[in-house]
Amino acid sequence: MANTGLTLGDLAHHTVLIVGVGREGTALAHALHALDAPPIAFALEGSEGEATARFRGEFGGSVPVHLFEDTDERPPVLNEVTMAVMSPGIARTSALYRAIRRWGIAMTSSSALFVAEHASTLVGVTGSKGKSTTSTLIHALLTHSGHDTALGGNMGIPLVGSTPGQWQVAELSSYQCHYLEASPDVVVLTALFPEHLDWHGSVDLYFADKLGIVAHAPRVVVANADDLILREELTRRYPDLNVVWVGDGHDWHLEPEGDHAWLCHGDRRLFSTKNSALLGEHNHRNMLLALAGASATGALDESAIAEALGSFEGLANRLERIEDQSGLVFVNDSLATNPHAASVALASCSSPGMVWLVGGFDRGVDYTVLVEQVVASTPRHILGLPGSGPALVELFRSALEEAGLLDRVSLGTVTSMTEAIERARQLAGPGDYVLLSPGAPSFGYYRDYQHRADDFRAAIETTQPKDPA
Repeated sequence: MANTGLTLGDLAHHTVLIVGVGREGTALAHALHALDAPPIAFALEGSEGEATARFRGEFGGSVPVHLFEDTDERPPVLNEVTMAVMSPGIARTSALYRAIRRWGIAMTSSSALFVAEHASTLVGVTGSKGKSTTSTLIHALLTHSGHDTALGGNMGIPLVGSTPGQWQVAELSSYQCHYLEASPDVVVLTALFPEHLDWHGSVDLYFADKLGIVAHAPRVVVANADDLILREELTRRYPDLNVVWVGDGHDWHLEPEGDHAWLCHGDRRLFSTKNSALLGEHNHRNMLLALAGASATGALDESAIAEALGSFEGLANRLERIEDQSGLVFVNDSLATNPHAASVALASCSSPGMVWLVGGFDRGVDYTVLVEQVVASTPRHILGLPGSGPALVELFRSALEEAGLLDRVSLGTVTSMTEAIERARQLAGPGDYVLLSPGAPSFGYYRDYQHRADDFRAAIETTQPKDPA
């Protein structure tokens, strides 16, 4: 129901409903106030809380906040509203989303407004995993090439109201892709597997929303050819799309060399991963996708590749090493909020006495890929965190027993992060990994993945190394 190509400036002709008053809703309200002709605006939130109090404190009566009531008819106070700008946290399966549809209010999102306005200078990155690292690498490559480049999106930097550069790199979630009515100039697709079904409602709708980023004639689409689901779904849904495939057998590919690999374009070796701090083959693939995406803009200076990729130390909360005086190597992978991301982390970290911390909010997703990786990797110790941890431990126990490998892995559960680290210090020895890669979101236990990471760090700092033997 959103208007094709609607931009922020076009909202001056609407009466706007800001749905959700968190980070994105607040950024939108500031951006609307900054317009030459600010529109009349209201805000709608599900319940009273810190967010509503903060929003009222910032905007007072200039953007009145109303609480949602699930009624058949549109509330009279919203009669003049002509456009609802939805925050990404409002699931399409929610009563709030359905009510706005029922009330006949057109929908868009602040990300969709930004993409429509800046499409010609935008690199949009999405995927079920790898999008944060790939987006940040593209930003680094273009910045080191001498261009003023902005970075934002799903990584916690609202796009709307941000200061545009010569180029913009936007990480876009499936929630944000759902509303797009314009495609970025360059689209980079990293991976595809069933995720966020509680938001989208089904696997098919998730795939449709995610791949909607290519629905409006992007100039270049760069996609991971080694991801079978992505290749199949993209080809089936958009058979006429011209895709630059990245992966084995294609111009953009990895060329293994011992424990490392070369990032190659045709027969040209552009960068060796031995000069990178990033762990794991998945990150080497992310680097290759980023290189292909940056090249597709026409703005990449190849002489900047070595410095841009070599100086990149990885994202906070994604396979982030934390050294400890005990000799243990703690790894913060709190950003691994799905089974696929956790399975990649598990494959990337191995030591004789490693301890893996897993579990969080259970969204009812398929854990097959993670179970298979546990059987393949047989991490020495697995500790289930509160939430889904105990159920996952039993899932792993059954699979290991069936494979005849149960004696290789010790399994247990903990009731807190502090208890987990205390146990890990007793179980592991110098040089061993202690990996926090939950494979699940933090909902209900932490504010977000950053809060979970902070708890992990605090537990490391406040617990004592075991006494030397």
